[in-house]
Formats: sequence, C-alpha cells, structure tokens
Amino acid sequence: MSASTTFLFLLAFMVTVVAVKHGDWNNLHPFAVDNIAMKTTIIAVLVYSTVVIIHDKFSSDIGDHYLIISYNIRFLSGTLAVTTMSLILIEPFGWLLLIIWTMWLVKVIINLHEPFHNFDQLIQFVQQYRNQYLPH
Repeated sequence: MSASTTFLFLLAFMVTVVAVKHGDWNNLHPFAVDNIAMKTTIIAVLVYSTVVIIHDKFSSDIGDHYLIISYNIRFLSGTLAVTTMSLILIEPFGWLLLIIWTMWLVKVIINLHEPFHNFDQLIQFVQQYRNQYLPH
C-alpha cells in the first residue's frame, strides 16, 4: 500500500469520525466549532493532491533537488491535514502533533537551502531548463 493510499484512507477515516462526533449538524457542525482547523485541513489536502499530481506527471523531468522539495511539501501538507483533523477529534493530542509538525517544518526549512547553496549550479539549471523547454 503506497503512502498516498494510506494517507487518503486515514483522512477518510478521520473525516468519518468527525462526522460522527458532530452528529447534530444543525447546532455544532465542524465549520462552526473548528473553523480554522477545518479550513487548514481542506487547504492542506488540496496542496497535497496538487503536489502528488505534479510529481506523478513530471517526476521524470524534475531534478533530484526538486524531487526532495516535492517530497517535503507532500509530507508536510499530508501530515498537516491529519494533524488538524486530530486537533478537532482529540484536542490535547492534536496540539502535541501540531508542535511536532512545527518542529519538523523548521527542520525542513533549515535544510531547504542546501540544494541551492551553490548558486552557479542553480543558474546553470535555469539556463538548461530555458534552453530545453522554452522556445528561442
């Protein structure tokens, strides 16, 4: 089972549990009670889905540095969606996961500059991309 399938199964399960938790949708639906968490979950799922589609379509054309960045974005957006859903379901555990997610985000941001540490390499990549994909 791939990571994407596992993520989608876990997210679907959590959405079902949220629906059961908020059984009376007339008074306490999740968008009224947990507005920010629900919107964050939707945005994170959209980012995750977009990155998965782009990665699947263009993974052969993308360089290794950008594959690492796409993996990080996919991982961070997927775990953010699950984290915000757990924040709705079990608030103390959700806050713990959110703190861990934030620390992971800081680690990724600190390590993000490494592929571009050599600006000559970045300039060379841009020139190769321009020559290969853009008409003269």
